[in-house]
Amino acid sequence: MGVHKNGKNYYYNFQYKGKRFQASTGTSNHDQAFQIYLEKKNEITRHKLRYIDKTFKELVDRYYNSYSKNDQRALDWFLKHLGDRKLEEISGPELKQLQGFKAIRVKGSTVNRQFAIIRSLLNKAVTDLGWLSQVPKFKKEKELEPPKKILSSYDQERLMSYLPSHLKRIVNFALNTGLRKSTIVNLNYDMYDYSKRILSIPAEILKTKKSLEIPLNAEAHKAIMNTECGSIHIRGLGIHLRQRPIFTYKGKQIKDPGASAWRRAKKKAGVNIRFHDLRHTWATRCIEGGMPVAYVQYLGGWSSPKMMQRYISISPENLKDLRKFGY
Repeated sequence: MGVHKNGKNYYYNFQYKGKRFQASTGTSNHDQAFQIYLEKKNEITRHKLRYIDKTFKELVDRYYNSYSKNDQRALDWFLKHLGDRKLEEISGPELKQLQGFKAIRVKGSTVNRQFAIIRSLLNKAVTDLGWLSQVPKFKKEKELEPPKKILSSYDQERLMSYLPSHLKRIVNFALNTGLRKSTIVNLNYDMYDYSKRILSIPAEILKTKKSLEIPLNAEAHKAIMNTECGSIHIRGLGIHLRQRPIFTYKGKQIKDPGASAWRRAKKKAGVNIRFHDLRHTWATRCIEGGMPVAYVQYLGGWSSPKMMQRYISISPENLKDLRKFGY
């Protein structure tokens, strides 16, 4: 009972009428922590009903407008299930049950993000408001990775046959560089050294926020040079054109190559693949082709081999190569 140090700060811990109240005092000074403990204990023992009887809806209403529209929609769902429940009655097993119910409908990562909002609110009820003695314990939902999909040569040929020319160019570039969609759409001609075939990508358009210089193979080079206006020669370009986006449609930057034209082509080709799977395909083809892992890691912009491994899936037709190793 009283205060005790846990890590950097002191925590208060006491019971009142069968309820335990414990939380951080937010200070590493013992005397200040003890004063906070006395004030909190006095506050709760004098106004117990004001704290214990608070409901989940009252807690949400207090902070609702501080959340984004998406988070508010998540809170609306929780209000349907927990709205009038007293905060002290909400248990860890109950929250875990709600997690499982949510996980049937959405991905584990989405479940965890939405329940992080609830965890944050309950923490505020304990530390900021004193409406709750402690946050119920519940674990995160397991986040399963989506299955890796690799574009086979046959499916690539079918898909390309249905893609409009501006998307053929961008898909071919993606398959030969492994760059993310968000990076590809923001490339411009100033970033490309035609004579050396070196693409210098600034940090601000890379997920890692670290600049990257990569050489391009013949196919990727061809995709850059073949614009809507036909083949170009970079040295002959004016400043205005050199600063233009590389991938355009009707003179405008392509912002989402995975939009309606991409979806229509996939449907006609009978190919179920995401644009991001082109990155998986590139990495897998590089490894199957014998490229050293360190090279693939660098070109793909991965921070570690472990991160890169998430993108690699050996295709079934290449398992026959195991015969080289005595299988």
